[in-house]
Amino acid sequence: MKKINIYEEALCCPTGVCGPSVNPDLIRLTAQTKLINHSENVRVLRRNLAQNPQAFVREKQVAKLIADYGIEVLPVTIVGEKVMKLGGYPTTAEMEDYSGLTLRDEVR
Repeated sequence: MKKINIYEEALCCPTGVCGPSVNPDLIRLTAQTKLINHSENVRVLRRNLAQNPQAFVREKQVAKLIADYGIEVLPVTIVGEKVMKLGGYPTTAEMEDYSGLTLRDEVR
């Protein structure tokens, strides 16, 4: 099964609807994650620094990136074993590429 791992900065919630400002990228990504995770062949796993710091220690590539560049490098997207994106959430086109699924008609 293909895995897309997204290592995120410390967030109070994964949806992006809490706090004083709403992050539309998080809302989009949350919806896309649900769609992708309903497929049989791909899983998106989101790791939040505040809720799962040990995941950042276990993933040596992420730990090194943070050591080298600081937490500004987050979010980090890893597909399989390869780092695909640093410092921003994947776009819809990137999530389609990573997952092999069509998302544009499903999530805007």
